[in-house]
Amino acid sequence: MFTRRIAATVLTTALTSTAFLAVAAPGADAADRGADRAAKGCVTKAEYKKVKKGMPIAKVHKIFGTAGKQTVSVPGVGGGKVVGRAYKVCTSKKGAVGVSYVVKPGKKPVLGAKTAVWK
Repeated sequence: MFTRRIAATVLTTALTSTAFLAVAAPGADAADRGADRAAKGCVTKAEYKKVKKGMPIAKVHKIFGTAGKQTVSVPGVGGGKVVGRAYKVCTSKKGAVGVSYVVKPGKKPVLGAKTAVWK
């Protein structure tokens, strides 16, 4: 079983990495955020609210419209691992979404925890 400490570390790393990337990357104008959201690869608050713990990674990426960026992979107990992914938010250059996925041997990755900063 994965500990909360591992999940917290993964989320912190994912969130920090995304926040850094969001600040370093050129941002979108407000007019660009609507129809071009999917092309820009960012997550809206509504999309964030739709994803739930235990949801397969493929479904999360379909809802978000982006696969984000893998930031960390931590070995877990029983041969599994926890993978952190970072996503840009559509609301600002400084915000970020961090998600940890639990990967158990022989199973598809599922959402373990999520966090967001909507600056």
